[in-house]
Amino acid sequence: MNTIRDVANVLNNETDATDIQKKITILIADDHVLLAESVAAALAAPPRQFRAQIVSTFDETLAALSSGVDFDLVMLDLKMPGMMGLKSVIKVIETAKPTWVVLLSGNVDQAIVQAAIDNGGRGWVPKTLSLRALVSVVDLVLSGQIFVPADDRTKSTNSGASGASSLSEREIGIMQLASEGRTNKEIASAIGASEVTIKMHMRAICRKLNARNRAHAVIISKEWDII
Repeated sequence: MNTIRDVANVLNNETDATDIQKKITILIADDHVLLAESVAAALAAPPRQFRAQIVSTFDETLAALSSGVDFDLVMLDLKMPGMMGLKSVIKVIETAKPTWVVLLSGNVDQAIVQAAIDNGGRGWVPKTLSLRALVSVVDLVLSGQIFVPADDRTKSTNSGASGASSLSEREIGIMQLASEGRTNKEIASAIGASEVTIKMHMRAICRKLNARNRAHAVIISKEWDII
């Protein structure tokens, strides 16, 4: 029995095969049905409207990857039935190539995350991440970058929350424009500033939010409802 469910197809009532084929397709491999369907719904919602499919075991994941469907990303739960630690993670990464694989887990040993990255994985998405931030993380990974949260999430959150409260009104406006995908040049034009000034603001924002880069700053801003 084929247990793969095309969640986006149901949510968006898409019937045009050509239109569906153009969509980014993501495989969500997780046996927590409610969480998996919530993630799928968030990814399928406008404006991104990713196409999401769900499987719930290691064997179903391998079957989906061998089914001929052209996936763009795999979000892999570490503890679903059939998974046997790093060995299974590497098997999925190898089977999925050239499709990228990112771990999806509540808690994970940092050694496993690093080993997955060393074998071609694209990092780790914690299940505690807000759905608003999730879409930005997926965009980040699809752009070719690796996403790994801070090692000490409590320390990072406290530090970041303090930094978030110190963002100026203008910096918040800049982050809002950045979250819409605008370049520094476009942001500068929108607020009547120079591109150099926007770059300086971006550096300050990243420092205050303890963000590694612009994309990470957008994710943090969404996660903490700054924007």
